[in-house]
Amino acid sequence: MQYTTKSFSFIKLCKTIVNSDNNIQSVEITNSEGLMLEKFIYRSVRVDDEIKKNLGRCLFDISLGEELDDLYGPIQYNFSEGNFASFIFPFRQNFVVVTTTKNISPITLATKIAHIIHRFS
Repeated sequence: MQYTTKSFSFIKLCKTIVNSDNNIQSVEITNSEGLMLEKFIYRSVRVDDEIKKNLGRCLFDISLGEELDDLYGPIQYNFSEGNFASFIFPFRQNFVVVTTTKNISPITLATKIAHIIHRFS
């Protein structure tokens, strides 16, 4: 398999995020249409319809928020909770989707991940 510089940096970003906290289950990089570009599963994660619907809903919320970027600045992340917690962060022209256990402090973890993503931007 041939890796491009882009996919190599995606893999490195995913691994760095996963290694930053024991509660992180998986990291996925998707494009704006929700198509997966890279996925790194650290621990067993069930991918089911609820996760996919949540991802679509969050991507839609972020895309609607782009209209207000000039007024309030860009959305830094979107957080959702259910049987799991997930975060969606804008990254270049894509999104980083982080799935975690519910045993987290959302703001602390989001800040940590945002700093990692900023270093890769």
